Formats: sequence, structure tokens, C-alpha cells
Amino acid sequence: MKGERVKGHAAALLAACLFGLMSPMCKLIMQEGNIDGVSLALMRVTGSAILFWIISAFVRSQKIRREDWPSLIAMSLCGIALNQFLYVGGVQYTVPTHAGVTSTAIPVFTLIMAALFMRQHICFKRAVGIALACIGALTMVLSSAGTDEGGGAMIGDLMCLSSQVFAAAYFVFFSQLISRYGVLTLMKWLFTISALVTWPLFSGRLVAVEWAVVGESELLSLAYVVGIGTFVCYLVLNYAQGRLAAPVVASYNYIQPVVATVFSMVWGMGNLTFMGVVATCLILVGVWMVSTGDTLRKNNLPAPVRGKLLKLK
Repeated sequence: MKGERVKGHAAALLAACLFGLMSPMCKLIMQEGNIDGVSLALMRVTGSAILFWIISAFVRSQKIRREDWPSLIAMSLCGIALNQFLYVGGVQYTVPTHAGVTSTAIPVFTLIMAALFMRQHICFKRAVGIALACIGALTMVLSSAGTDEGGGAMIGDLMCLSSQVFAAAYFVFFSQLISRYGVLTLMKWLFTISALVTWPLFSGRLVAVEWAVVGESELLSLAYVVGIGTFVCYLVLNYAQGRLAAPVVASYNYIQPVVATVFSMVWGMGNLTFMGVVATCLILVGVWMVSTGDTLRKNNLPAPVRGKLLKLK
């Protein structure tokens, strides 16, 4: 049993580090201007769908009930298409460090939605955490206006934050489907539906990419984003969740912005500013207060919402 817990901790740490690399990797792909955010997001969604279909050929998956298809389509648009296109598009305009920090905010948005739409009571500690996270997010967005990128960086921050709003909606409004089907079954269909919806809209952008000028580093980063940062991370994270309590797995989420910041600075994709550090601290402290209060153990949030607050980057 102890060995399984050690494997769970190793898997959770690995998933957090791999997820943390996503924003600098995406920036590395797009910084030369050969591949834009829409094209990258389309390749990520399509490539992941293909990989999940391949693995499903070797693992038994569940059959989707006929009455669940409308919700599954809405779930795919909310949790995959809008979430990932906004996030990758946001990374194109902002710095990876900001994108990495915003990816930790899902528990905050989840609790806010639960209070607004499910009449969920919020304790004082969580209310303070929400306030701190919101102040931090506002500080980050406003501080971006003073950078060299100006309004573009601000738009990027807002897009990344919006992507986390849709990720939170995924958990709050579709909790029954999350609990009804396994991870592989859901991921296979969610990515497939998103690919089918987005290809007619954005395939022209992908066709226009001049692959002859795309460098080796961009191609390797692209392989990472699709194969490791998305497909492998979901599998590793699911492995960790099967061996550790949800709060333990969620605690590794705080490693992501650290990884994103370190690699962004090493690769010269952004510098730490005083206001950026302040905003990061406010957001992380706020998320910690939201995630560690005792309300989730007593409230009526569905179990999948309590247990899976850290997925979808």
C-alpha cells in the first residue's frame, strides 16, 4: 500500500511538472510566427483525439447513452474547445509565467460558480481566498498593460483567465457525466467532438502554415504539447488520482507556475517584475485558501467537482 502511495506521489509530481511546461512550450512554438494560437490549438485537439482513439483500441471503453449525447457535446465545447483555444491563444499574446499562474485558478472559479448557480455557502476563509485571487488576477492583467506588449499582453491574460472559467464550468455543470464515465471514454469523445466542430472553422489557418520554414525546435515542442503535455498528462494524472486523496493531488498544482516561470526565464521568454510577483503570490495564496477550507468536506458539491478540480490546462 505504501508503494502505491509513493507511485501516486511520483505521478502527481510528474503531471504537475509536465503541465507546467505547457505554457513555455506553446510560446516556443508560436514565438517565431510560423504557427499561430488557433492552428496550435487545433493540432492539440486533433492529435489528442487520435491518440485517445488509438489507446482505446487496447482498453475497453464504455458506450455513451443516447440521452447523454447533447450534454456530452456541450461538455466538449465548454471543457475542451473553448478552454484550450482560449488558453493557447492567450499564451500567444502574454508571457508563459502569467499563463502558468492562471492555470491554478480553476478551484476559485469553481467555487464562485457553485455559489452562484448551486446556492453553495462559502465560508469566511474561502471568501477571503476568492477576494485575494481576484485582486491578484486584476493586478496581473493591469500590470500587463505596462509591458512592451501593452494591450496585447492584457488580452492574453484575459483569454487565459477566461479559459479557466470554462474549465470550472466543465466541472460544475457536467459533474454527472464525469462520474458516470471513465477518463478514457470521456477524453476520447470530448476531444473528438471538439476536433469535428473546430476543423470546419479553423482548418484554413492550419493549411496556411508554411511547414517548410518551421524549425526543428518548434516541431519537437509541438510533439510535446500534443503527445506529452495533453495525452500523457491526462493518463498520469488519472493514475495519481486513483492512489491519492484529491486534496493531495491538487496540492501539486502549485508546482506548475514554478516550472513555467523557471523555464520561461531560462528560455528568455519573460522577466519577473515586482507587480508580477505580487500578483502571483495573491493568486496562489487565494487558491490555497479556497482549496484547503473545510467547506468542501461538508457541502453538497458533487463528488467529481470536489475530486477533479485541477484538470484541463
